[in-house]
Amino acid sequence: MKRVLKILLIIPAVFALFIITICAVTVIRMNSQVKSFDRSEVDVSQVKDGIYEGRSETDMVKVDVRVTVSNGDISDIEIVRHECGKGKIANVIVEDMIEKDDVEVDAVSGATFSSEVIKDAVRNALRKGK
Repeated sequence: MKRVLKILLIIPAVFALFIITICAVTVIRMNSQVKSFDRSEVDVSQVKDGIYEGRSETDMVKVDVRVTVSNGDISDIEIVRHECGKGKIANVIVEDMIEKDDVEVDAVSGATFSSEVIKDAVRNALRKGK
């Protein structure tokens, strides 16, 4: 009886440890992917007027954007695709980018990875207009 009880306690513990390990590995991998983004500054005033498409992705977050530049300013950013878990709240980051006319704005709390992927997609779009 004691042996059966031990087994019944060990199985959930092993399963929980397995899930925690998978989550930790996923977060470490995502962090590494985000750190590998080209964060070099994009001077919006040097980008030709037009509409540019950009893409960025990690294992868990995929983003396509369409960025409109008018008179050397970011006038619109459309998120064409944003595949993620709970990171959809990060979509509001584009409002800050338009308002500040800059890609380098604060990430949305609770959606840091999605925020960083959106910023990278916008950078990639703007680089096409140089």
